Amino acid sequence: MTLSVADIERWDPEAVREVFRAASARSGAATEAARAAEQLPAFQTWGGVAADAARDAIGKTRADLDAHANEALAVAQAAQQAAQDIEKVKIDLRDVQDAATDAGLQIDPNTNTVVKGPGFKGTAAELVTKVAAIQARLATVIAEANGVDAELAAAIHMADGRSPIPDAARTPPPPPESTTPEDVAKWWNSLSPEQQQAELRDNPEFVGNLNGIPVLARNDANLRVMRTDIENIEEAAARRGVSVQDVLDDPFRYGCTPNDVTRYTNAVKVNQALADDHLRTGAPTFLQVYQPGQFDGQGRAAVAIGNPDTSANTTVVVPGTSHSVTEGWLSADDVTNLYNEAKNADPSKATSVVAWMGYNAPDSLLDPQVAQTSLAHQGGALLAADVNGLNVTHGTGPSHMTVIGHSYGSTTVADAAAGYGMHTDDAVLIGCPGTDLARSAADFHLSPGGHVFVGAASTDPVAQLGGLPQIHVPGTGVNLALGADPAVDGYGSTRFKAEVPGLTFSDHSHYYQPGTESLFSMADIVSGHGDALELDGMTAAHRSIELSNLGLPGDPELYRAPTSGHYH
Repeated sequence: MTLSVADIERWDPEAVREVFRAASARSGAATEAARAAEQLPAFQTWGGVAADAARDAIGKTRADLDAHANEALAVAQAAQQAAQDIEKVKIDLRDVQDAATDAGLQIDPNTNTVVKGPGFKGTAAELVTKVAAIQARLATVIAEANGVDAELAAAIHMADGRSPIPDAARTPPPPPESTTPEDVAKWWNSLSPEQQQAELRDNPEFVGNLNGIPVLARNDANLRVMRTDIENIEEAAARRGVSVQDVLDDPFRYGCTPNDVTRYTNAVKVNQALADDHLRTGAPTFLQVYQPGQFDGQGRAAVAIGNPDTSANTTVVVPGTSHSVTEGWLSADDVTNLYNEAKNADPSKATSVVAWMGYNAPDSLLDPQVAQTSLAHQGGALLAADVNGLNVTHGTGPSHMTVIGHSYGSTTVADAAAGYGMHTDDAVLIGCPGTDLARSAADFHLSPGGHVFVGAASTDPVAQLGGLPQIHVPGTGVNLALGADPAVDGYGSTRFKAEVPGLTFSDHSHYYQPGTESLFSMADIVSGHGDALELDGMTAAHRSIELSNLGLPGDPELYRAPTSGHYH
C-alpha cells in the first residue's frame, strides 16, 4: 500500500531511535553476559564428567549469547538507519510543501494530490505547469518514503524473528561503555574497514566517545555529530527564512528544542576552538571527546593539537574553576602557548597537547563546591579513563605522557592518579589548592622515573590553601578543604620556579603566560626534559611545612626570566 503525506507526517524518528537504543542495550547486555559466562571460575579446578559437561554447557551458552548480541546489533543498526532516513524524508516533504505554498498550491495529505490553493495567481496554463512540477517532486518523496517504510518493516521483522538476520549484518557487537580501552581496541581492530566506516556513519556519537578507538576515527565521528548539531539550527532558520538567533530565542516556534539550542551553542564553541587552536599553532586539531549536552548543558569535550596517537610527547591539560565548554576555555591561550613552547623546547619530537574540558569544574570561586572534593573525584574518574584510552591507542615508537592540572584541575589530576588508576609518566600541578587523595608524590603511582612537578608562585593565594586540615561532614560524603600542599618539603615533588614579572597578587592566572618561568619549565617537562630544570636553574626550594600550614608563602623569590633557549 502506498503511503500518504499524512502517514509521513505522523512518522516519529525519535520513536524509531528508541528501538535502536533498546536493541543496542540488549546487544551490550548479551555481550557482557557472554563474557561473564566465559570467565566463570567455578569449574576451572574441577575434574571428571560433571566438569566437562558444565564447561560444554557454558560454551554453548556463550555462543548463544554472542548470536543474540549479533542479532540485537543488526536490529539496532537497521533501526538507526531507518530513523536517519525518516528524518531525510520528512525534510524533503517539508521542502515540497514549502514550494507548493510559495506557488499558491496545496497538497491533499490523504490523496497525495496537488491542487490549486486560495493564494494562486496565474493563468490556467501556468496552473497546469506548476501542479505538474510539484506533483513530480511529491511523487519522488512518496517513492522514497515507501522505500524507508519497507526498510523499517524489515527491521521490525528481524526484531520479532519473522525474518532472518542477514549474514552481512552479523558484525561483532559494539562493547558496552564500561569496557576497558584494551578490549575496545580489540573490538575495533576486529572490524573490517567497511564495518568501521559503517559504525562511524551509523553510530557516531557512541564511537566518537569510546576510549580505545583511535583518535582519527573518533575525530571523524565527533565532527559528524558536531556538524549535525550546527546544521539542525541553521537549516531550521533557512527553512523559515529567519535568523539563527531567532531560532535560538524561540526554538519551539521553529520546530526545535532547548536541547537543540544547547548542542548548537556548544558545537559552535568547539568548532571555533578547533579553528583557533590550528591558527595559533599551525598544527592539525582533532576532536577527541564531544558530548555537548553533559553537565547540565555546560558540555564535555577535548580538542587535541597534534595527533596524540602518533606523537612522541603527549600532554593533557586540565583547567580549574569557572571553566567549561560553554564558557569557551577550549579556545583559551593556555594550550596553544604550551604547545608552541614545547615545540621550541624540542623541535625534533612530534608533540600533542590536549585541551581537556572533560569534567564539571566548579562554576566560580563563590561556588560552595570549590572547597569540596566531590567534583574532583568525579572528574578524576573521567580523566583517568580518557588518559588511559590515549595510552592504549598510541602507536609504535616512544611515548611520553604528561598530565597538567591548574587550580581545582590539579586536585582532579591528583585524584585521577591516586584514586582512579590514571597511568602517566609525569604529573604537573600549578596553582594547586590541595591534592586530596594523594598525600605524597608516591600516591600518584607514576611510571618508573616519573615525577610530580609543582609550580606555585609565591604570590598565588590559591596555592597557599594546600595543607589545610580536611573536614569530613558526617552523613553527607562531603569533604571540606582539598588536601595536602604538594609544594612543601617532604611531599616528594620537584618544584620549579613560577614567578611572574613584578610584584603582584594575581599570579594564579599567569602560569601559561609567554615569557614566564612556569611556561618555560613546563615546556621542558612535557617535551621529556624535566631533568633539565636544574641545569637551567629553574628548580625552586620547597615551602616549609610550618609556614605552609599558617598560609604564608615561605618562599619570597624574585622573578628572573629564563635564560636557556631549550633545545635539549
